[in-house]
Amino acid sequence: MAISRMIRSISAAVAAMGLLLGSAWAQSYPSGTVKLVVGYGPGGGNDIVARILAEDLSKLWNQPVVVENKPGANGSIASTHVARSAPDGHTLLVTPPTTLMIDALWRPGQSIDPDKDLKALSGLASTPFVLTVNARSSIKNVQELVALAKQKNGELNYGWGNPGMRIATELISRAAGVKMFPVGYKSAGQSVPALIGGEIELLVIDSGPVAGLVKAGKVKALAVTTPSRSSVMPEVPTLREGGIDFDWTGFIALYGPPNLPAAVQAKIQSDVAMVLNRPEIRSRLSGAGLDPSSLAQKELDQYLKNVNKRITAVMNAPGFSIE
Repeated sequence: MAISRMIRSISAAVAAMGLLLGSAWAQSYPSGTVKLVVGYGPGGGNDIVARILAEDLSKLWNQPVVVENKPGANGSIASTHVARSAPDGHTLLVTPPTTLMIDALWRPGQSIDPDKDLKALSGLASTPFVLTVNARSSIKNVQELVALAKQKNGELNYGWGNPGMRIATELISRAAGVKMFPVGYKSAGQSVPALIGGEIELLVIDSGPVAGLVKAGKVKALAVTTPSRSSVMPEVPTLREGGIDFDWTGFIALYGPPNLPAAVQAKIQSDVAMVLNRPEIRSRLSGAGLDPSSLAQKELDQYLKNVNKRITAVMNAPGFSIE
C-alpha cells in the first residue's frame, strides 16, 4: 500500500512538473526563428498563405518567421522534414491535408502518416475548386458537360497536375454518374496552358490559378465546388445549382511535428486564429483567391477525418490508379 501511494505521489509530481514546464515553454515561445516549410515553389497558394502568415506572426512574436520552400516529391520532402524536426514549434508545415492523405495511401510505408507523424494545429485558408473548360468550348453549363460526358462514354478527357486535382475530378464524375479519361501533367501550372490550348476538355483546379483567366475570358468557369457560391467568383454557380449533389473545398492547414507540448500547441493555435481574424489579413487572402479558415481543434480533426474517408473510398476503388 505504501509503495502504491508513493508511486501515485511520484506520478502526480511528474505530471505537475510537466504542466509547469509546458506552461513556461509556451510563455517563452518562440525563443528564436520559426520556419514555415512549404512543399512547393514560390508563388502558389500554400506559399502565399505562408508568407502572409509569417509577416504578421513575426510582428506578434517579435521573432523572425521565415518561409522555407522545399519542393519535390509532391510535398513529401517538406512534410518528412517537419515530421523529423525537434518538437519545439520552431519548424512548422503549411500544406493541403489532402496531399498528406493521398501520399500515405499511394505509398504506404514509404511516406509519412499524417495522423502519427505530424500534428494538425490549425486550418489556414480554403479555396473553391473550379470546373473550367476552354473559352471556345461549346459547353455552357454543368448540365451540358454531364450530357457530353455520357455521350462520349469515357472519352471526354480532363487534365490534372497533382493528385488532389485528380481525386477531386474523380469524386465529381462519380457524383454525376459519368466516366472521363484522365490526362496527367507534371504540375497544376502545366495543366492550365493545356486547357487554354485545347489539349484537354476539362480542368478542375483551385481558383487561384484561374480566377484571373476567367475574368479575362481565356477560360470558361462552369461551377465551383463549394457548398455556396464563392466570394472569389460570385458569378459562378455551384455544382449543386447545376444538379450535382457534391461539394469539395480546397484547404490549407498548419502542421507541426508530433509530441509538441500542449501549451505550445495552444499558443500557436490562439495566435494564428488572432492573425487570421485581422481585416487586413482577410483582405490579402481574398485578393489571392483564398478565404481564411481557422478551425478549432475538434472541428479540424473531424474535418480531416471526413476528407480522409472520401479520399480513401476513391483510391481503394477497383481499377483506380493515380499513376
